[in-house]
Amino acid sequence: MLEELEPVSLSPALVVDDEEAMQRRLCGVLESVGCPAPHVARAHSVAQARDQIADRHFGVVLVDIGLPDGSGTELIAWMRTHRPQMPAVVVSAWQTEEVIVGALRAGAIGYLLKERDDLELAMALRSIERGGAPIDPFIARRILALLPQAPAAAAPAESTPPPSLSGREKEILRLVAQGLSNREMAEMLSISRLTVECHTKNIYRKLVVGSRTEAVFQARRHGLLS
Repeated sequence: MLEELEPVSLSPALVVDDEEAMQRRLCGVLESVGCPAPHVARAHSVAQARDQIADRHFGVVLVDIGLPDGSGTELIAWMRTHRPQMPAVVVSAWQTEEVIVGALRAGAIGYLLKERDDLELAMALRSIERGGAPIDPFIARRILALLPQAPAAAAPAESTPPPSLSGREKEILRLVAQGLSNREMAEMLSISRLTVECHTKNIYRKLVVGSRTEAVFQARRHGLLS
């Protein structure tokens, strides 16, 4: 079955960023999506963030990559080990493939860019609240551009015909590629969430995959999303 993240509570929240102006900005964005100012904590460094995370629970932690005493990726990896139920979302100006992939592998459920306006960031946080895993479109394109390189060494085995998907399965696969949750797909297609899950289970079986990213990659590889 297509694995879907659980909905995330945006309150209380922790903002981890060493710039006061950015902290205030993200606090304002969180307030705009229903997290009261008193429920937003701040940390300027990895050490401060660890202390706060160790002492209390947060519905979400917004993490910058470049911090004075280390990398936000290190903090996210530490959270995955010590507080695995506490979701982390990167909000950073860093856009290199190495940093992006490293943060996602460490356990970040989303990667957003500081250059986006407040409304775009608020919409992304709303998506997280509904169980989505938002990746900035610019970041997503760069990640997808990397994927076709992986199977190059296996080119001789390309004689396998593409999997046969029904029209509805292809429709759902296209929505998965757009980042929609099972609930959003059910509402858009006017079908039940259980029906969506049945279709996505069949998609997984036919594509022989176990995650959303793998499903989209294999679909693009076989030309099923063109």
